[in-house]
Amino acid sequence: MDVIDTAHKTVHNPAHGGSAALATRMGMSVAVLNNKVSPTCSTHHLRLDEALTVMEFTGDHSIIQAMASRLGGVYCEVTGEATKDELIMTALSASACQGDVMTEMHKALEDGRISCNELDSLLPKIQKAMSSLQSLKNHVKRKHAKDNPHLRKNQGNKKP
Repeated sequence: MDVIDTAHKTVHNPAHGGSAALATRMGMSVAVLNNKVSPTCSTHHLRLDEALTVMEFTGDHSIIQAMASRLGGVYCEVTGEATKDELIMTALSASACQGDVMTEMHKALEDGRISCNELDSLLPKIQKAMSSLQSLKNHVKRKHAKDNPHLRKNQGNKKP
């Protein structure tokens, strides 16, 4: 999804209180915030620090996910050290997300083509699966580092 469309959707999401509540918390007028996230307004723009504030206040990180996707990457939250159960649950979640992607792909390709609506449905599922896999990677690396503290001493001695 486009970054501006994503910002607009995030700001106007009633689950977050909508633009009126968010504008008040950000210390700006509703009209200004609405203009900053409007895809059709060319005179006001959401600054990076404001986008960060929107994500912090709402807990919705779809703006940064849209940015990462546009740049060919993924965004995933990095949480603290994972327990064995959390590691297993992260692995299962990643697997379930991949299943969601394959189910959606199967539906989309039944007629041999991917429509605009099918693409809009498929891309967020792919993004979620990539984020899940990245989260799993982070958990596995942290678990490995915890289980192998002796390797940290030798990190500077490795040759590229």
